[in-house]
Amino acid sequence: MHKFFYKIFLFIQQNKLLSTIGFVCFLLVCIFFANRLKFDEDITRIIPKNEKNTAVTKVISQLKFTDKIAVIIEKKKGGTIDDMSALASDFLDSVQPYNKYYSDIQGYYDLDNFAATFDFVHQNLPLFLEENEYKKFDEKLNKDSIAKIVENNYKSLITPTGIVSKEFMLKDPLGLTFLALNKLKEKNLTDDFEVYNGFIVTKDHSKLFLFINPKFSGSETEHNADFVDDLNGIKDKLNPIYKGKTELSYFGSSFIAVANAKQIKQDIVTTVLISMITLMVILMVFYRKIYIPIIIFIPSVFGFFFALATLYFIQGTISAISLSIGAILLGITIDYSLHIMTHYKHNSNSKILFREITKPLIMSSTSTAIAFLCLLFVKSDVLRDLGIFAGITVVVSGIFSLLIIPHLYHPKENSVENNSSIIEKLAFFSFHNNKFLIGFCLILIGVSCFTFNKVTFDQDLSKLNYIPQDQKTAEQKLETSSNSISKALYVVNYGTNQDEALKQNLALTKRLDKAENKQDILSYNSIQSLVLPTDIQQEKIKNWNTFWTKDKVNFVKQQFVSEGKKYGFKTSVYDDFFSIFDKNYTVLKLEDYKAFNPSLFNEFVSEKDGFYTISTLVKLKEENRENFIKTYQNNETIVIDRKQLNENFLGNLVNDFNNLVNYSFIAVLLILWYFFRRIELVIISAIPIALSGLVTAGLMGLFDIQFNIFSSIVCTLIFGHGVDFSIFMTSALQKEYTTGKDEMPTYRTSILLAVITTVLAIGALIFAKHPALKSIASVSLVGVIAALVITFIFYPILFRFFIANRPQKGKSPLTLWLTIQSVLFFIYFGLGGILFSVTLRLLMIILPISKTNKYKLFGNGMALFMKSVLYIKPTVIKKVINPYHEDFSKQSIIIANHTSFLDTLAIGMCTPYIVFLVNDWVYKSPIFGKAVKMAGFYPVSSGVEDNVDVIKERIGKDFSLMIFPEGTRSLNNNVTRFHKGAFYLSEKLQLDILPIYIHGNSEIIPKGDFNVYDGHIFSVIGERIAWNDESYGKTYSERTKKISRKFKEDFQNIRNQYEDENYFKQKLFLSFLYKENEIVTEVKKDFKQNKNVYHKLNEAFTINEKILHYGNDYGQIDFLLVMQQAARQLFSFVKNEEKREIASTNYITKTRNLNYIHHLNVIDDIKTLLISTTIDDEDQELIQSFEKIVVLKNRKIDVTFLTSFTKQIETDGYVVYTK
Repeated sequence: MHKFFYKIFLFIQQNKLLSTIGFVCFLLVCIFFANRLKFDEDITRIIPKNEKNTAVTKVISQLKFTDKIAVIIEKKKGGTIDDMSALASDFLDSVQPYNKYYSDIQGYYDLDNFAATFDFVHQNLPLFLEENEYKKFDEKLNKDSIAKIVENNYKSLITPTGIVSKEFMLKDPLGLTFLALNKLKEKNLTDDFEVYNGFIVTKDHSKLFLFINPKFSGSETEHNADFVDDLNGIKDKLNPIYKGKTELSYFGSSFIAVANAKQIKQDIVTTVLISMITLMVILMVFYRKIYIPIIIFIPSVFGFFFALATLYFIQGTISAISLSIGAILLGITIDYSLHIMTHYKHNSNSKILFREITKPLIMSSTSTAIAFLCLLFVKSDVLRDLGIFAGITVVVSGIFSLLIIPHLYHPKENSVENNSSIIEKLAFFSFHNNKFLIGFCLILIGVSCFTFNKVTFDQDLSKLNYIPQDQKTAEQKLETSSNSISKALYVVNYGTNQDEALKQNLALTKRLDKAENKQDILSYNSIQSLVLPTDIQQEKIKNWNTFWTKDKVNFVKQQFVSEGKKYGFKTSVYDDFFSIFDKNYTVLKLEDYKAFNPSLFNEFVSEKDGFYTISTLVKLKEENRENFIKTYQNNETIVIDRKQLNENFLGNLVNDFNNLVNYSFIAVLLILWYFFRRIELVIISAIPIALSGLVTAGLMGLFDIQFNIFSSIVCTLIFGHGVDFSIFMTSALQKEYTTGKDEMPTYRTSILLAVITTVLAIGALIFAKHPALKSIASVSLVGVIAALVITFIFYPILFRFFIANRPQKGKSPLTLWLTIQSVLFFIYFGLGGILFSVTLRLLMIILPISKTNKYKLFGNGMALFMKSVLYIKPTVIKKVINPYHEDFSKQSIIIANHTSFLDTLAIGMCTPYIVFLVNDWVYKSPIFGKAVKMAGFYPVSSGVEDNVDVIKERIGKDFSLMIFPEGTRSLNNNVTRFHKGAFYLSEKLQLDILPIYIHGNSEIIPKGDFNVYDGHIFSVIGERIAWNDESYGKTYSERTKKISRKFKEDFQNIRNQYEDENYFKQKLFLSFLYKENEIVTEVKKDFKQNKNVYHKLNEAFTINEKILHYGNDYGQIDFLLVMQQAARQLFSFVKNEEKREIASTNYITKTRNLNYIHHLNVIDDIKTLLISTTIDDEDQELIQSFEKIVVLKNRKIDVTFLTSFTKQIETDGYVVYTK
């Protein structure tokens, strides 16, 4: 991967003008399409979508009650209700010039308003009368009643107020319209309020209210800011005039939104601006370049506009909220530039830079992008937009960082050694070796295990608003204006046509009437008294027509005319009244109601794209809230309650975020696996990520920091940081593991810079006053600190414990699968051994059989167990090879080579009738000791010379005696010196020597290791040697030497027979395990191509030859040569310094005579040279001092300089030259 980007780097370097034009054109195209992207400012898009929530979202978006501005006029000690009324009138006059900002003002009723309402009700009177009210009319329809009405009308007309009331009295002498109007008043004005001088006032006359309906929603702060300033100007002007009498104040979402915007702006200026300036100064000082603050943002600009352009083609719109939240992406994207510049600063070699930084940076950007893209699984349009936008931005920013930054930042040559800055000095500190910090880290993790589950999700969105003190005071005034124990809820009916919604609202009203009678609710306000479904209207019109028969109408007309004549009324004076009987009433539509009173209509009824909502305001006691919501909330009715909505919406969002964490973690694991291709590295990298999350949650629980919707989104950023830190530390540790060089300071430096950018850019908001910004900052600080602590202290310990420590101790690296197999193997071996030994001991005690048969029972039982232990690992091939058809019927002294504790099991596969000479630890073992003693096994420490008779009695006539003549396990395949004990017993007991050659155990479980590797275990039964065969000597001392020599020769022949070209393949590949991928790939490719040559190369050297290898590989040839023969001494000179460093870190250097040298002139006594690469001219003279030279043929090596050597042997793979 780095080679691809390095080629692009070289191309850009060679074609700077063309590349610059290409980059600029690309950016301009992205900006062009980004500008065509539409921005959606609908805040409800953040609400998680499901069938229910979608309807709720539509309802909320159409309701206007949240946008109202309440004008509160409060009476002071020296004031009266008339003062409040006067202030209200002055306010209405003062606000008139600003009518471009509002549609109307509610709460004031003048004569014109009353006349319009009266005329509307009068013209549609049947629709406002109930069926039971017609009975009251019957009581008035007699001569006396009508006469009395006319008389009262006359008396009112001759009073001074008659001028005003004349029109209303003559239009409605029976009071039918006034009856309907009173009903409307009762329905829409609660017991807590009344009307005074046309204004709504509280019952105690302490407050007067007006309600402004703004033209712009509360979230449109750009328009509302001017209106808020104008209203505050009116307040500042009027309050001094009425000082001590009454006071004007406001409350509304517009004021809160404007205050939020101003506070955010102020916070950004005072915190972020200062912190960003500080950051810029730090970067300029660190990198010693004044233009650094500019270039670090360039890749982010490309990523930002490319993401917007892509979104234009994908969906054409983006949520404005997503875009604003996406600004925090700078905390991640500029880190990529910092990582590149830091590594460039420390090596100043572009080729090395791309090799070191490309993979971790691409991994980091890809994994972070995948984490953001998991937001697509969240059922929120805003968060989905954020996921797409952030995912694309992060990846593209990472790529353009690689393409652009190396050309814009050029470190000085001497900057490699210059580590004088505080950040670099801190990076050189070994955090993971400090006992205090390790203890602190462990305590932190331990405490977090008990506190992480205490973190709660704050579902109250209001806490995230910055509410100024004046708004808090005004809100309190509103809340105390009505019944102090009451709770106001909006109950909304909705449907796809108006009749559907009206019918549902009518049914709701009937239920609310019953609830009010039962005192389940205190009161309700509904449009139902005004707006009725079509069928109800038709029914009311029918009731009217049924009641007003022709005779009744004629009677009423005649009586009013005749009675009027008595007072001088003209015949036509009651014509407007009589017209209500002659009119042909029709059903009203919503448009008719809206035309009558738009503000009242819009208060309760709304329609958008064929979706109708009708709302009802219900007041009830707080303790009845939950029960009311459960009772009335259904598929057609939604109860709008802030607390309940927050619990519903954010509850869904919390569930989505829980899923998001799981999805993100799985996605990151897949990305890590794709790049590492080792599940072990994935797990080790994932543990710090998980621990960072645990510690973050633990610290939040400890300090009572709650999650909220904004901090939850920021958690994606923190998660991305944790992943980035883990990836870069893995790269550093893998680099150190590969080459042996400590690369940690460079990587720590770049991580520290990333932390500084995050802390200064986002964490500085902890000093902000705005709650949302403060919550974002607090979670960011806690998360980044947790990730830093785990990454710097715990992660290196973890990596070295599981990966790096074993090779340093001379042990092969392990795979997860091998570890699991080994654990299962030893669990079975331990538990099975206990179970078998206990069972056999019991059987030997209780069975009434002879001692010999008891020994046979034990032998057969243990042999069965030994076989089962070996067969528990299927990847190990088990085989007994018996070329001489030995049946063990004749007693013997069995001898075998000893490299592993599995040797005992391998012998047990051959015959069950064996008595082992065992070590003291086995004989005295609390687990096996009793069984071993009962089986008659003999302890070596007791000696054999003085206990021949005891041993003879124990083996009887059926058992053979098993002895490992080496006395202890050898570290490798070499058979060490034989002790004389076995041959002494052979002579004294007159028992033949039966050699068994165990091959493979030294590779399956080497001495000092407890991991079971793959391979084979061959037990090769040799030819018996008669106890009195004098060809091996006449005394047991002579026989010891000769049989030992023959055993070694035979075992070497067996090795030659069974150790083919693939025999050490797994060992070789394991020795390069967890090193960088390109190295592992190259070693595997080389082995595949040359394994036959490397296998035959073993024949070119003696078993214990001293060799100098002149090569240029990663040490794979050296590994195979010393594995094939452990007694060889090998000095290796690798031309390429980096390859030499990589080869020298191989664990085999700790267990074999293998040394990597830096100069050829350091060796004088080596006579054999192996050449596997071209000899440099300056080294050709030294070559002449060797006596034997082996040259690999497939490397195209020029050997013309070997003029003083002659070719002795030539094979397909190599040529041997000697002087």
